[in-house]
Amino acid sequence: MSPVGETRATRLEGSTGWVLAILALLTAAAPLSVDIYTPSLPLIQRDLGGDEWLTQSSITACLLGVGIGQLLWGPLSDRTGRRPVIFFGVLGWTITSLLSALAVTPVMLLSLRGLAGLCGAAGIVVARSVVRDISSDRRAVASRVGILSMVNAVAPVVAPVIGAVIAIAWGWRADFVALAAFGAAVGLAFALTVPETLPADRRTGGGARTIASSLAGGLRNRELAAVAIALGAHAFGFYAYITSASFIVERQFGHPPIVFALVFGTNAAAMLSANLVFRRLVRRRHPSLPLGIGLVACAVSGAVLFATAAVRGPEGVLWAASIVFAGGTGLVLPSAHSWGQLTVVASGVASALTGSAQFLGGVLGSPLTGLLGVTAENLGLVMTIASSVAIVAWVVARRAERAAHPGP
Repeated sequence: MSPVGETRATRLEGSTGWVLAILALLTAAAPLSVDIYTPSLPLIQRDLGGDEWLTQSSITACLLGVGIGQLLWGPLSDRTGRRPVIFFGVLGWTITSLLSALAVTPVMLLSLRGLAGLCGAAGIVVARSVVRDISSDRRAVASRVGILSMVNAVAPVVAPVIGAVIAIAWGWRADFVALAAFGAAVGLAFALTVPETLPADRRTGGGARTIASSLAGGLRNRELAAVAIALGAHAFGFYAYITSASFIVERQFGHPPIVFALVFGTNAAAMLSANLVFRRLVRRRHPSLPLGIGLVACAVSGAVLFATAAVRGPEGVLWAASIVFAGGTGLVLPSAHSWGQLTVVASGVASALTGSAQFLGGVLGSPLTGLLGVTAENLGLVMTIASSVAIVAWVVARRAERAAHPGP
């Protein structure tokens, strides 16, 4: 049973599809912010000047903003309600996106992208809480959060393709204008479609100290903390893959960009297919099952990628390993976020901790292969270690869940 209960879920039952669609678009906002302009980074550096690392740091700043922002917006939505937080976040994200199109220095762009990530985090973290509010049973929560998590995972894969098309037609500044238009449209749709889902009598009280206390209390929940660690560890490897794959395909193996697009296209298809499997599994089983399966698949595929690259094996095997890794990720992300919402911790806090773990893991994982050397061998090693650490955390979380809910 969700915190709000069956009455509110029943009242929104007829419009659940529309509500989920709007929440999915809100969830996509922050990942789009991070990745839509990555194909244009060389052009941005040429126009704005500055060192290459400074332009690239705008990506890291946006990721960092998304990770930290969720720690703020999630608990705040438990206190003030969902709608004010989402409205403020969407408004801030839209304005900073538009201002990014007017950037005249790399420092200005970096600062605006950090703020955009901070504001965009509101849509990701609060959307999951709205789902928990309007869902009347655990299976509905898991399935619906799974949809949002899948959007969150697929957006970084498709965003560079969309951004490249826009930039080719109208220039790199048009990417940010498109983001601003997207934010305005989604904000209006949310205002017209989604009511407040957290009634006043269900809200928490207190100020900043209470929010910090709520986060600390969530971390003291062993089950939720272990799930967050598992997700953060996996995200470390996943974002290392996202940021390294194009260099490996195009530079290490000398293929044209169309081949990279094909690789990422098959990855996206694998993630979507895995999400369908997840939604079937959680109708009868706890999300811990698909999470465990996904982590094992990712660890094995990372090891295959490492071993094949080390012996200069067939490129087809490397491609197949990337597809398995993407499919495993398609199980991991929705499972971890759904599991977080099924713990006894308040929805906003649970969403904040799992969401921030994912993006902060990405902040740490994104530059690592660049430091080690962007090769398939190094990427496979990072993927294997990250997923293996996540498996250990999964075991801890599973034991904590069984202790909290003993039974068959």
